[in-house]
Amino acid sequence: GIKGCHRRREVYEMMLSNMSDEQKLEVTARLVKEILGGALQSSGDLSAVCNMPAVGIRHATRLPSVRIEAATNVLTDTLTILTSPEIKVGRKGTEDGEDDLVSANGSRPDQQRNVHKIRLLTKISRKHLMEIVIPIICNLKTVLEGSHSPLLKQLMQYLGKIFRSYKSEVQEHLANNPILLQELEYDTRQYEKKQKQKARDSILQADVVSNEAAA
Repeated sequence: GIKGCHRRREVYEMMLSNMSDEQKLEVTARLVKEILGGALQSSGDLSAVCNMPAVGIRHATRLPSVRIEAATNVLTDTLTILTSPEIKVGRKGTEDGEDDLVSANGSRPDQQRNVHKIRLLTKISRKHLMEIVIPIICNLKTVLEGSHSPLLKQLMQYLGKIFRSYKSEVQEHLANNPILLQELEYDTRQYEKKQKQKARDSILQADVVSNEAAA
């Protein structure tokens, strides 16, 4: 249920926050290859769920409802993990301001090595996303569109996250898919509008609290 989903998400966030960048790369690679890639296979519960039409589910497969629910949870949890900010390689380093520390403290050798390591792992992550992840996502998107699956929304959120992080690279890799690019650019504009509105709302709320406190 919804409560179980929220509890699992909290557990995932905690686990990801304690992972090294190498572990994050490995987790991303395995989830994409084994779960999302597994959903593209011709058989199996993951494939069955992805090919199930949104309407008439009971008549679309012979799978027991328990297995349908389990496979659906695996897919939704996988996309939840992949879209989490915590899984981004180099996140800890950038948040702690290590690049600034290196320049400010005379490029201490240990800090410099750490920054170089983060940059290298970030490049590896970007290469993996472009060459492995995006092709799998695009193929899975076609399957989910064909079945009008509710999983499509979450998949597009993940693809949108990649697009916002590596816009020029994604544009290059999807040059032969202008329709998808248009979708991503539209979704990105909508996302940015929502973020700006949230920022404005936060400022207004802070002003209200400040005025009330001063009154």
